[in-house]
Amino acid sequence: MIDATAPGARRARILERIQRERLVSLTDLATEHAVSAVTMHRDLQLLSEEGLLERVRGGARSLPDPPAPIETGWNARLREAGPEKDAIAAAARELIEDGSTIFIDASATGLALAQAIEVRPPANLTLVTNSPAIALGLSAASIYVIVDPGELDQHMRVLTGRWTIDFLAHLTFATAFISAAGITLGQGLTTSRSGLADTLNTAADSAKRVIGLMDSTKFERSSLMTIRSATALDLVITDDRLDPGVAAAFRAAGVNLQLVSASAESNDAEAD
Repeated sequence: MIDATAPGARRARILERIQRERLVSLTDLATEHAVSAVTMHRDLQLLSEEGLLERVRGGARSLPDPPAPIETGWNARLREAGPEKDAIAAAARELIEDGSTIFIDASATGLALAQAIEVRPPANLTLVTNSPAIALGLSAASIYVIVDPGELDQHMRVLTGRWTIDFLAHLTFATAFISAAGITLGQGLTTSRSGLADTLNTAADSAKRVIGLMDSTKFERSSLMTIRSATALDLVITDDRLDPGVAAAFRAAGVNLQLVSASAESNDAEAD
């Protein structure tokens, strides 16, 4: 679980309050979290630089609601690196065995994997997910779909929360497929949402094998909270547009990295 006293967890709680109340003063936030005004100023500046809130005189406010039609983070992710996500999904599909139980997270690459599974479904597969989109998109008779309970984040289309964590903690997966907002050697897989970090950590803890699905645009990017270190994953699948120097550094650090071709002609995998 996430350490509630850590700076990342504090910033996540700050962001949640600002999103809930729209406008909060720096003084109130500093008092609530028992930190100095300087520390709170730094927290708000970091959140602002992440594009998660807007700084105002004496505090911060949530970002303006987008005009209709609503452009969600989920929709934005679906448009990014489509060929790369499809190539990663095709490689991940080859690792799923008949009769297994797997977890797929609520990422765009996770959705691509679910679609690859739907095209060529394994026999007697049990698939657990925290993504309503993945669950609704699967119709193959050989796939038993389980959607975990939880609170729905409308913006990201993901289920998280205490119910989700308690549910996943009682299951066992052959493989958990997870993604993140970014991945670095220093911070590992990261996200700006504490609930999502706890959910993915719980799923990973319940799995015999954890595979990261990360397109090349996610490398050398980091967000507020670490989900899991890169070396803690059994495998990270990415596309061959990853900078060779970055790939070499990850491999030298002990990360099991698999590169797949993002071209339309071939999705052959290259693995160490």
